[in-house]
Amino acid sequence: MKGHFREYCEGDLPALGGLFARADSLDGATRALGPEAADELPLFAFAPRYPLGLERGLTHDEVRSRLGRRLAEVKRMVLVAAEGAAIDACVTVYPVGSGGSWMLDWVVDPGKRETGAVDGIVQAGLERIKHLASEGRRGAAAECSVEARRLREDGEVMAGLSSAGFRAVRTFVIMACDLGSAPTAIQSKECVPEGISLRSFRSGDGQAWIAAFNASFSDHWGGFSYSDVSWARHATSPRFREEISVVAEAGGMFAGICHCAPSLNPKEKGLAHLHILGVRPEFRRRGLGICLMMEALGRLRENGFERVELDMDSQNFKALPLYERLGFREQEAITIYRRHLGV
Repeated sequence: MKGHFREYCEGDLPALGGLFARADSLDGATRALGPEAADELPLFAFAPRYPLGLERGLTHDEVRSRLGRRLAEVKRMVLVAAEGAAIDACVTVYPVGSGGSWMLDWVVDPGKRETGAVDGIVQAGLERIKHLASEGRRGAAAECSVEARRLREDGEVMAGLSSAGFRAVRTFVIMACDLGSAPTAIQSKECVPEGISLRSFRSGDGQAWIAAFNASFSDHWGGFSYSDVSWARHATSPRFREEISVVAEAGGMFAGICHCAPSLNPKEKGLAHLHILGVRPEFRRRGLGICLMMEALGRLRENGFERVELDMDSQNFKALPLYERLGFREQEAITIYRRHLGV
């Protein structure tokens, strides 16, 4: 497949949709986005399995929002390997943050996953990143970092990334829980530390939520934080529902937050994602995290959800017993690979 990639162009959408459908059928994946005949931008190419990070369940509008001013460049960020009327592979590159970082992802037709294909795919993506970065669209940095995220057990991909200079830097475990046996909200309230109360998010809580999130994740790998702009996008998303977004209030501030989001994929009816669980450092080691989770799981069940998934940083080994205690079991894992790329 090496050397046969070209830039996405109008008219590729049906064939690209066919590629994703074939890959989904074999992999058992339920990708968050699907091609729409009326949408000439291949936005779903930005959601191969865990779109724009580890988060699933994004909508087309949310992807557009995240792409922002780069929306006009989308076609240049998608490469396809075509043979006749069919598309055998799709490579997506995506600039993230403001520090010259890029993500690299791809989907390959199940019948074309021959040995050695990964090398050509990765090289095509790296060359496209070099080309776009050298145009000054991401500044004039002499080098940038590139991340690729793949299933942990995929040995061929791991070997291909390693030969291209990538090194595994982090693994995230995908865990799931059947809500039929989830704790009730009453059980969660019985364990809340003194001086703290649990309640739903309310209109007007935005600034307190931002402060709690940023304080809770200030020491987290990756340096996540919310600004007023990113918060506005988050709060207006159809995946933000106040009744399943729990906060722990203590003395006029939020000691912790637990935000769940429904999957908007029709294939994932009844599924929710435990998207955010954070506790301020000064309130940790008091059992607040498990109380927040118990409350959230009870609320999900009361609101008709049947199953919930979460992503756990494998380095956060202290959280594993907590999740397992609540009934979560490992489903799969995603490993993040990184390399520096000279521009």
